[in-house]
Amino acid sequence: MMRFKNVLVVFGIWTLVGCAPTEREIDFEAEEQAIHQLNADWFAAEARRDMEATLSFMTSDVINQPEGAPTTVGIDATHTFYESFFEIPYVDLERLPRTVVVAASGDLAYDIGPFNVVFENESGRTKSPGKSMIVWRKLDGEWKAVAVSFSSDSPPAASGE
Repeated sequence: MMRFKNVLVVFGIWTLVGCAPTEREIDFEAEEQAIHQLNADWFAAEARRDMEATLSFMTSDVINQPEGAPTTVGIDATHTFYESFFEIPYVDLERLPRTVVVAASGDLAYDIGPFNVVFENESGRTKSPGKSMIVWRKLDGEWKAVAVSFSSDSPPAASGE
């Protein structure tokens, strides 16, 4: 009888261990694709100067490091930055191929790559190349940008111009 109880105890422990939650499987390809889509949607929102949509991709405490401007912290300061940014007379923002890497934990990623700001003038369309890096964090199952940095590839204008 004692042997039967031991078998039951071992079987019970084995069953509990087998039913215990395991580390969640992360589909890295799906997470990367989700971030690529978010980035494409974000570029589209900026191209049409949609403030609400643009800010929706960021956390409330986002850190934004734009070229030629001070770092902004928080969505209100970022809103103020975008008011100025949307006054730039660009006609399009071209998103070029980007690299997305998701951390092994599955809740942090970076997204880095080039873009073009497109202008139109009397001689036609011109493009100003740039690059950006976005740090994404998965919060409550949703990817949000926590840090953004971008700059132009063009050399700075000479002083006095």
